[in-house]
Amino acid sequence: MSSIRKTKWENFILEISNLIFFWFFSVCFFLAFRIAFICIFFAETNWDSFILNISQTLITGFRFDTMVVSYFVILPFLSTLITPIFNKIELAILLRKSFQYIFIILSTLICSITINYYQEYNNQFNHFLFLGLYDDLYAVFKTIITDYSIFLNLSVISLIYYLSFKFLRYIENKSLIFTFLLKIKGRIMKIIFVLLCLILFTFSIRGSTEKRPIMRQWAYVTNDDFLNKTIINPYKSLLYAIEDFNDLNIPSFKNPFGDSYKVWKEKTVCENIKRKAKGAQIEKPKQIFIVVMESYDSWPLEKKYLPFELSKNLTEISKKGLFFKNFIPSSESTMNSISSIITGIPYSGVSQSQLGAINPTYCSSIFNQIEKLGYSTNFFYGGLLSWQNLNNVFENQGVDNMYSAIAKGGKTESGVWGIEDEYLFELVNETIDPSSFSFNIILTTSYHPPYSVDVIKKGFPKNYIDNLPKNILKYYDGSMSLKELGHLWYSDKCIGDFVRNAQLKFPNSLFLFTGDHYGRRFINAKPNILQKTCVPFIIYGNSITDSILNNPGSHIDIFPTLIEMIAPKGFSYYSFGESLFKSKKIGFGEKRTISTENIEIYNKAQNTTSFSLKSLTKNKIDSSLNHEAYKKLNSLGWHYTLKGDSIY
Repeated sequence: MSSIRKTKWENFILEISNLIFFWFFSVCFFLAFRIAFICIFFAETNWDSFILNISQTLITGFRFDTMVVSYFVILPFLSTLITPIFNKIELAILLRKSFQYIFIILSTLICSITINYYQEYNNQFNHFLFLGLYDDLYAVFKTIITDYSIFLNLSVISLIYYLSFKFLRYIENKSLIFTFLLKIKGRIMKIIFVLLCLILFTFSIRGSTEKRPIMRQWAYVTNDDFLNKTIINPYKSLLYAIEDFNDLNIPSFKNPFGDSYKVWKEKTVCENIKRKAKGAQIEKPKQIFIVVMESYDSWPLEKKYLPFELSKNLTEISKKGLFFKNFIPSSESTMNSISSIITGIPYSGVSQSQLGAINPTYCSSIFNQIEKLGYSTNFFYGGLLSWQNLNNVFENQGVDNMYSAIAKGGKTESGVWGIEDEYLFELVNETIDPSSFSFNIILTTSYHPPYSVDVIKKGFPKNYIDNLPKNILKYYDGSMSLKELGHLWYSDKCIGDFVRNAQLKFPNSLFLFTGDHYGRRFINAKPNILQKTCVPFIIYGNSITDSILNNPGSHIDIFPTLIEMIAPKGFSYYSFGESLFKSKKIGFGEKRTISTENIEIYNKAQNTTSFSLKSLTKNKIDSSLNHEAYKKLNSLGWHYTLKGDSIY
């Protein structure tokens, strides 16, 4: 069928017909993506009320899809309304075809990336997307190549391109819609049809026939957390991620947590967070080691998972020391968590990767304060200090010495992000002088994609799964690969070897262990809220008695807990956190809090969600005292980072 007709009306109808098909094709493209998404991760689905949930998911997802599709259709649509008047319908045809190709190319890419992104971060696009701005791009690229089946992805993308382009070329010559619409006759009917097109397009681009367009806060329409994550279109998910990043990281914006920082009594941030130690509880240790373990969760230490023996060494350490079970990380990423540990500032959505390197040294910085107790300070990292600008951040926050993979030759057997943990711990033992008081932070790297350490060579059994007791196989559904299980085991092995060797060389030492964030790996597809939130915090040493404590806390509480254990009475220090030995505490993490009763999650897309720690049941609430405390503390932390010490 010719693309150019005899009359202006025929040209208009022909191009409107092609645009209608383009719209339907694009909406169906996203529908197919959403169904494929659900099928790929079907094990995460809650099958209770599945029929009702899937229908709500597809209907609400359709509303986001029509909005996004309209972004691609709007210019061709407007040109179709205008160009026939001037006998320039060719321009509308060219514009429409161009946007069809653009849609297929971009949508195939973003949908493919979304699936891979979800596999790693258990969500569609969020703030993690921007961590690559400061990351080791070579390591990121190599991780993608080795861990995310890039050749499979390229094959699927190529196949979708081929089928989509061929189908659009085929349908271009069909006249079913055109023939039907050409039956519209008479001036009045034609005017009504054009107005109807405008009205329907308006509904489409708003994703709604109501007063307000479809919005993020209306997306979570089911009681299935996984299906809720599939509702928002990948494009909208990306736009929301950019919006959230800008809200929290552009200094000219208002404090996203409100002006509650002004309710603090003193005129400066530091005066408000100044504290005095109540008196040492143990003999002053000569060496202090804070080990921040990459991606280390609390779940391997739970009683029912102990037979897996993935954290055998850390479990033994926890039994002999203080084990804080209800402990959450400051953030969901390594850099932001380690930043909170060393700066003492809660992660309020603002990365310290650049600001922590140029701002004046924070009064809450861990290094300058611990040095007042007579300790030299060291930082050991298994990767390169250029990663996330670590060298400049740590130097600006007052550390005396920094050691990286370079100090161990800079070579790795197989790791991408740095030397293997065993060599990092060897570096620590070789470097520290047992006769001097030292405070040491160690950041490990091995338990991290692409999981390239030869763990079989390190002693992890090839037939690990086959040797597991049958009664615990019910917990395992293959969600973690043998390679991932082996790297968790290897990380724990290195911790055990380090502690045994360090205690021989440093008999009067104190060890503190925590994970940087939830590892985003679990032995089945349905971890509960505690299992996908908590990280361990363990204090171990000769003068420590064993105890399992339910006192809630987070990374910003590590330093005040340590100070209250070792500092003399009256010692002044600055901390946004509080000692974990204090009763009625709240732990502050990223968009969440933990107390003795519950975990609360704060999300723009929904009301506050509260999970009971006893039953893990979920309830939505409008507000809470914990949320108010969260906003108050983060408001102060955000202000300190971006506006400085003075409050008024």
